Amino acid sequence: MTDSAVIVGAGVIGLATAHRLARDGLAVTVVDAARGDTGASVHNAGWIVPIMSAPVPAPGMLGQALRWMARKDSPLYVRPSLRPEHVRFMLSMLRHCNPRDFHHGIEALVSLNERTVSLFDEYEKEGVRFEYHRTGQLMVFHTREAMRRYQTEAESPERIGHTAEPLSGDELRDLEPALGRHVRAGLQCPQERHVDPASLVKGLADRCRERGVRFLHNRPVTGIRSGGQEVTSVLAGGEEISGDVFVLAAGVHTGTLSRLAGFPLPIQPGKGYGFDDTSGSVTLRHSVYLGEAKVAVAPLSDRLRFAGTMEFGSFDSTIDQHRLRGIVRSVHEFLPGFPPGSQPRGWTGLRPMTPDGLPVIGPLPGKDNILVASGHCMLGVTLAPMTAELVSAQIKGAHQASGIARTVHPFTPQRFASRRGHTTAAG
Repeated sequence: MTDSAVIVGAGVIGLATAHRLARDGLAVTVVDAARGDTGASVHNAGWIVPIMSAPVPAPGMLGQALRWMARKDSPLYVRPSLRPEHVRFMLSMLRHCNPRDFHHGIEALVSLNERTVSLFDEYEKEGVRFEYHRTGQLMVFHTREAMRRYQTEAESPERIGHTAEPLSGDELRDLEPALGRHVRAGLQCPQERHVDPASLVKGLADRCRERGVRFLHNRPVTGIRSGGQEVTSVLAGGEEISGDVFVLAAGVHTGTLSRLAGFPLPIQPGKGYGFDDTSGSVTLRHSVYLGEAKVAVAPLSDRLRFAGTMEFGSFDSTIDQHRLRGIVRSVHEFLPGFPPGSQPRGWTGLRPMTPDGLPVIGPLPGKDNILVASGHCMLGVTLAPMTAELVSAQIKGAHQASGIARTVHPFTPQRFASRRGHTTAAG
């Protein structure tokens, strides 16, 4: 019988899981290496976008990356690195840049997203307090060709009942007058939502505390103790923390933790950049995707949030000003009211990336009572509540029933095991 759970990681995935398991009646302890709410869980656009859920490795990604290699401000950049784990990871990711794997990934994410919006609505009903916007999303492009290319590459963005209505530039400016005259085509996606990610993290943490969840911050996990096929405890900050079941939800650090448990996972960081604008120079009602620039814009209660770029090969939170200036320049091309000479104070977030672009959700091979919930790439906010549902079902043993087994199968950690039982592309 499972009475207690230890969750390693206090980001949005760990907190969503803690909230769900506490609701199931388990005594939950959350262990986190940081002192407070930091990292990619709060440094992102806060989008809830089932319609944009697709694997990062896609057909044509290799050619695009090579064309952009000379530009330090490009939307996708691979920083040269000879770290063996980085080289293995990138080679593995390139092997997944093919139509078959991309289509498989989209189908898996479609299944995972079927209840996404309703689960966020349930958070509100359950007393989770967070800033929540239901105004929908616009995807805007400088040319109709770019819009059609996006639709083709995304294998049609209309999935799981979410619609994407084509609009002209004038129709888009009727909805958002701040858009410039160079915007000539776009898609309106009314079912998509967005949140202030920091408010979601705080709201989940507060609701967890109300449910009796214990938090241990500033406690990096340095060891995982086992007895046979079961984990008995984790060592964190000099303390041994026992439980019946354990969940590794530590973002980019999950690969290192899984190595301590005997099965290293190939989770590597992908650095995203962003900044907040409080000048009021531009106002928006919808979240907006700046198509050719691959920049996300989210209107929050007191600011506009801009986020973009993907940088591989960086392993810390330092800010490359070239990349930040690239976002600012792109924003001005779509939103001419935004000051072109603006030098905002930027931030970075390390997204937990996997070689196939899919999350890792499920039991760690070789251990009966330790699960992984990580590797969500750029979809951590979108997929957090459904990930928690799957972890809950697997702990209960209910994953063998109905469609849960089919839903979770593409995300199993076992997919990174070779035929001989060893991991591949471990990071």
